[in-house]
Amino acid sequence: MKLFNSIVLTLIGLLIITASCNNKKSYADYLKDERKAIDLLIAKNNLEILSKFPANSVFGENEFYKDPNTGVYFNIITLGDTTHRLQWREKIHVRFKGLNYFKDNDTILYSNFLSAFPEELEYIGPVSSATKSSYTNAGWVVPLTYVGHKGRVKMIIPFEMGSSYDQTYYQPTYYDLVEYRFDSQW
Repeated sequence: MKLFNSIVLTLIGLLIITASCNNKKSYADYLKDERKAIDLLIAKNNLEILSKFPANSVFGENEFYKDPNTGVYFNIITLGDTTHRLQWREKIHVRFKGLNYFKDNDTILYSNFLSAFPEELEYIGPVSSATKSSYTNAGWVVPLTYVGHKGRVKMIIPFEMGSSYDQTYYQPTYYDLVEYRFDSQW
């Protein structure tokens, strides 16, 4: 009887393990889901995706540039003070509003715009494979080569370039407004 019970329990365990393994999504599936969600967001909002960065840095309201190295889309609302170029290890304070996790139809819009404590980045250079993991949200860094102190952008950030939360839950994000303040300019 003990042998029979052991065999039955082993078979049930194997069935549970096999069934749970078949329901897992692959990384490629998550990338495909993200691509569909971004394409839907672009279509729903009539966004025009630019393959070349505007020479005068002026964007139309619905024009977004897709950075070819990172896949981050951004629209410059205001350039800010571009006379100062970021220095290595300079602190950048980031405020945002209209953060939306659009892939799963989340209707909540998150913000830290009125918070006493903005997000903070330490600039160690443009986003590359070497620097990406050093940033809390590498996507925020992408427009910094174009904007200055008090620069404002709108962004679509693929989960790979987002925060650790975005990466863990495979969530691309849309930001209605991201504002940068350089520590040396305060």
